[in-house]
Amino acid sequence: MSSDPITDRHRRHPAATLESLPPGRYLAVEDGEEYLVVALDKPVVRVGRSIAADVRLDDASVSRRHALLITEQDGIHLVDDRSLNGVEVNGERVPRAILSNGDVIAVGRVRLRFVDV
Repeated sequence: MSSDPITDRHRRHPAATLESLPPGRYLAVEDGEEYLVVALDKPVVRVGRSIAADVRLDDASVSRRHALLITEQDGIHLVDDRSLNGVEVNGERVPRAILSNGDVIAVGRVRLRFVDV
C-alpha cells in the first residue's frame, strides 16, 4: 500500500464498520486489521502502482496500470488494464466483471473488497 497520507477520499475503518459507511460505492483495501476505504466517486478509477493511479498499491505484484473501475448504468465494471498478473474476482481470473457488494478482488497479491452501501 502507498505511504501517502490519508485524504478525504481515503479513510481507515475496522472491517466490522464497512457496512455502516454512508451510501455509496467503495473499494476497501486490506491494511492489517483495518481497511483503507476509497470512495468510487469518479466515472473511472485507476488501480495500480503508478503515481497516476487513483488507488496506489505499493506491491511488486501490482502493475503500474493494473485495473480500471468504470461506473456504467448497470453498475461498477472491473476491467483488467493489460496487467502482468491479471485480476481475480472471488478467486476467478477475469478480464472484465460487474462487481457486487462484498466481492473480493485480487490485484496481484493485494486483496481488495468492493462495498456497495
